[in-house]
Amino acid sequence: MDYLLGIELGTTRLKTGLYDTFGSRINECISAYPLNFDKRTGKAESNPIDWWNAVIKTVKSVISKIEPTKLKAICVGSHGPSLVALNDANQIACPSILWMDSRANSEAEFISQKLNLKVNDVAWFIPKALWLKNNHPVIFENISTLFQPLDYINYCLTGNKRTVIVSDFVKIWDNQLLNVSRLPENLFPEQVKIGEILGYITTDAASFTGLSAGTPVIAGTGGADCFEVLISTGAMSKGIICDRGGTSQGINLCWDKKFNDKNFFEAPHPFVKNCFHIGGLMGTTGKALQWYKELYYGQNEPYESLFKDAEQAKPGSKKLIFLPYLAGERTPWWDNKARGVFFGLSLDHDKNDIARSILEGVGYGLNHVLNLFRNYGVNISEIRSCGGQSLSPLWNQIKADITGVKVVTNKVTDGSTLGLAIIAGVGVGIYSNVKEASEQIIKFDKIYVPSEKNHTLYSELQEIYESLYPSLKNNFAKLKSIEYT
Repeated sequence: MDYLLGIELGTTRLKTGLYDTFGSRINECISAYPLNFDKRTGKAESNPIDWWNAVIKTVKSVISKIEPTKLKAICVGSHGPSLVALNDANQIACPSILWMDSRANSEAEFISQKLNLKVNDVAWFIPKALWLKNNHPVIFENISTLFQPLDYINYCLTGNKRTVIVSDFVKIWDNQLLNVSRLPENLFPEQVKIGEILGYITTDAASFTGLSAGTPVIAGTGGADCFEVLISTGAMSKGIICDRGGTSQGINLCWDKKFNDKNFFEAPHPFVKNCFHIGGLMGTTGKALQWYKELYYGQNEPYESLFKDAEQAKPGSKKLIFLPYLAGERTPWWDNKARGVFFGLSLDHDKNDIARSILEGVGYGLNHVLNLFRNYGVNISEIRSCGGQSLSPLWNQIKADITGVKVVTNKVTDGSTLGLAIIAGVGVGIYSNVKEASEQIIKFDKIYVPSEKNHTLYSELQEIYESLYPSLKNNFAKLKSIEYT
């Protein structure tokens, strides 16, 4: 039997999954590593050496029971946009500046103004590079290469420096960005597109990992890990929503027309001809639940206790509405001054209502994005839910009831490594294309059908939810301006 390997480099852990060519997971291994995060300064950094050590550990583990030559291809994905810098000796020049690092705010604003774009999310790749140049000029002088986490792991595996991109329309840098930032073009390696062979396992990498030298390494998703999940959910047909629910929320649509709406990420779909990939983001959805759970239940208490309490509350949480904007919000407001709100809180509410209102607040936020899609004539047929949130039957049902759309979960709820394995298989010709392979391989688990009664109630509350931010926007800004230590 032949095998494929997917390696997903997350913010705080690395996951390696081994699959056969029918999409069945044979083995999986996870390894965690530290994150250096400072809320005061906005710093978020990691040591890339920790990532490589995690690759060595997990790859050795998952392939321990197979003949390495039966592994036909490898694909690496990662978080992003995150920056990795190598010096002239091809060693790590400084800690990696992660996607969640917010220190490049002024650089992002500078680039946005120069290019006449919307006030941008500071998670851009190029602003991080410009911040490094402006704030650590001595380090920057000795830098030879700037690329992303998956590019660094690919370099460790193959010895080739490449910048992996999804397509000509989805990439972390282009000549326009380099011209505006005045960063040297020679620091950025040659670009390769998703699904292309970027190199082969070197003898050194083989000795560290147990892989067979010469095994092809296929270009992954260029730091846009949402595409891995799109593949693993099969949400690549017109009108199907991919709801990626974890710490934050990614909401993706396949549609045959562009909206030309700056609230969304829009680009030609990398896997579906004559269609567009349209995406929205919510910032602190699962994080809001984690905040409340740790605050009121304790850090070591399992989430099951919270969900059990939330299940005791009636739909609508006695008309308590939660805005999950604990660190600002992205789609549709793009306002880092926005903050969380419990609207309608009264003496009648208990902890069960509050717990459920957080779950519902995420559902309202999801439906808010779907309503914006609907304004452009989109007919939403179903929601494919994945990630940690999809493990909760209650949360899945709440989302179905609020949106009025059936919610479908997969057997593999965290499918990033499966998506990467499928890309690897396409890269070496095992599958004809990503969409067909995904449709053949994915296996559905449960379907959650909306309750008409609950949907009627939620629709009234949804209207209030969507009106809250506009009515509070000015006060959010005033609150931000108040000096408080």
